[in-house]
Amino acid sequence: MNTMIKTIITLAIVMTGLVISGCTDSEPATRQQFNHTLPVVPVVVDVTIGEVLADPYAHETIRVTGIVNQTIDVEGYTYIEITDSTGSLWVAGYPAQLDNCTEITATGNLQIEFTSTQLGRTFDIILFADSVSDGNTSVSNSPHGSSPIITGNITSDINVTPVDGGTRIEDILSMSAQLDGQAVKVSAVVVKNMELIDEYFLTLDDGTGQLKARCPKTFSVSQGDNVVVTGSVMTDVDLGFEYYYKVLLQITDVE
Repeated sequence: MNTMIKTIITLAIVMTGLVISGCTDSEPATRQQFNHTLPVVPVVVDVTIGEVLADPYAHETIRVTGIVNQTIDVEGYTYIEITDSTGSLWVAGYPAQLDNCTEITATGNLQIEFTSTQLGRTFDIILFADSVSDGNTSVSNSPHGSSPIITGNITSDINVTPVDGGTRIEDILSMSAQLDGQAVKVSAVVVKNMELIDEYFLTLDDGTGQLKARCPKTFSVSQGDNVVVTGSVMTDVDLGFEYYYKVLLQITDVE
């Protein structure tokens, strides 16, 4: 009988300990919070043109400095050939007036075997720049502010016909103050698509400019899609962690 009593007491003590342990584990003292709404900031690497030509896959986002050799203007873009002591490289940026022999610094992503339908030629390697600076002022900046940069697979120049009642991206960017808080409809190509936890972070291009947009995952959107989106224009959007946007579109509908 004494042995049975001791066994019962021992089991009771063990069960009590397990219950206490279970309660403690289910309510941790601290919980780390993670922000899943922002993409990772890319690392920008300074390189020479020779390093770019030798290994264009070495870095995702680069910054390169060179002297302007020639420029070619097309709808929505300026193509810039720059040179340094190690070679020459073509850069595609927003329309800009640049004199030959001007030293510029361009930051962005490389594209391989890019075909320009407007120029009728293929570039073996070209830098798609989010910013171009002459050292004193930014002469060709993305009009939608700093942005996470994702390499896209653009295969041709873009020229999208606007839909009835639609607004061109260049008009949204130039009239952002008047359009702040208003709904607009945009016909464009999704040239970049970053997939986050509960939304897509898009770059839309209609041939007149590029616009950053947040899109709920309730819609199915992929890079390269031709879309008609409706959304609210937002200005001076600060998402934190140096993610600031002069203009951002919050998408509410995708056709």
